[in-house]
Amino acid sequence: MGRIDNVKLDKNDLMAKGMTDREVKNRMTLQEKKPLAYAKIIKHPERIKKKECVALIQLQYKYNCNFKCKHCAIEKFKQQSGRLLSISDVKSIADQADAIGLASICISGGEPLIFPDLKDVIDAIGPNRFVISMDTNGWFLTEEKIKWLVDVGVDRIHLSIDGLESNHDDFRNTKGSWKRCIDALDHCKKHGLGVIINIVATKSLLSSGELIKQLDFIAPFGQHTSIIFAKPTGAFEEYKDEILDTKDIKYIQTLHQQLGGKYNTSTHLSPNCGYEFGCMCFKRHMSITAYGDVLPCPWIPITIGNIFNEDLETIIKRGLGIKWFSYDYKFSCLSGNRDMSFYKKIMPQIEKSDTYPVDWKKIKWGDKDEQ
Repeated sequence: MGRIDNVKLDKNDLMAKGMTDREVKNRMTLQEKKPLAYAKIIKHPERIKKKECVALIQLQYKYNCNFKCKHCAIEKFKQQSGRLLSISDVKSIADQADAIGLASICISGGEPLIFPDLKDVIDAIGPNRFVISMDTNGWFLTEEKIKWLVDVGVDRIHLSIDGLESNHDDFRNTKGSWKRCIDALDHCKKHGLGVIINIVATKSLLSSGELIKQLDFIAPFGQHTSIIFAKPTGAFEEYKDEILDTKDIKYIQTLHQQLGGKYNTSTHLSPNCGYEFGCMCFKRHMSITAYGDVLPCPWIPITIGNIFNEDLETIIKRGLGIKWFSYDYKFSCLSGNRDMSFYKKIMPQIEKSDTYPVDWKKIKWGDKDEQ
């Protein structure tokens, strides 16, 4: 398809709107590569002004995985049973998302590179109309597989690298996994597959100084890093002493270049394309489980509705209508800051519930203004 010429991008104008160099480059590339997705993204400012969803959908298509990581957020979902997403369900989700102007879908799991029908999933989403990303632990990220991902329409991967070699391999319970991730970085650059390096920040990673050592190590690769705050969900429920507090999170925010730091990093709280979303739930991020439940984010296992029973737009509007997930909430990470009242009052309700994920109607929400 051709370029959308009536909305020609100007780099200086985008920079003036608060976008980083990386965001500007991605936007300009997208205009050339995927004009249908670009046409939706340029309408995001008016959607944001109306307090509407512009979220990336993390699609947890299957929970098959070759790893057993210490912090696995979907550990309890693996134990569920019931109707699972089919390829036709994926297409329905993508069609609905496209109709309401959403432009980004991340294929997740589990480990997508072991899904036998991964190509069918990508085709059902529609690479021409979405920015498609994929979560991966990197174990199967060979040069051949990287070239294949680019060919089938995947724009970038979110590659998990948690600490330096010994800590990463221990955290992931798989010896040699760190080296495979590092070896893949040059191949991704060579073949034009975008990379965001995901680091799960724990108390230990900060207090030991290893977070900084890791950032220094990966800096020469020139890839952007997303620092994800550890959450007490799934397999990590028993590691609550590793969850960050306000002081930790404020320190991590000082590392970002766009906030005066020296590292090419961001968190879910960082400004995004010039906008301050704060907590991104339903505004800039949401998850759909393999069982059709729509979650505010991967680490808040509260189902706001199920796509087998309701349309996606209805569920999203319900989510934005909950005070904690509304545009009025622009404070810290809800589930990843132990000082927050959400963490203290709502996360325990999830842990004590006899259902998983927890139905939103069963949650005692309280007052979002209690910080």
